[in-house]
Amino acid sequence: MNATGQLNQQLQQDLQNELITANQLLRLISFELQQLKSFTCAGGEFEANIKENASLLAKLASMKNINIENLPLMTRIQTNIAANDSHLAEQSLRNETSMED
Repeated sequence: MNATGQLNQQLQQDLQNELITANQLLRLISFELQQLKSFTCAGGEFEANIKENASLLAKLASMKNINIENLPLMTRIQTNIAANDSHLAEQSLRNETSMED
């Protein structure tokens, strides 16, 4: 076989391998999408978790005599700032603890 034929055969094999890999990835993506669809469908696990969490929050608020109906809305940026502050505090605590060791 000449060099052009060998190159052509190698390119065809490479293409076949790429198609097989792409097909496998598409199957995995399809599987993941089916799991997400099942998880998030009406009456699914996600909805049940949200309802359970809402119920727990209501019970905790009741225990602390907090009227959660009148709480002010919290914007996303406030949530992100609080999360960052919490992360920084944890990191600082870890640093202090590691210095003490």
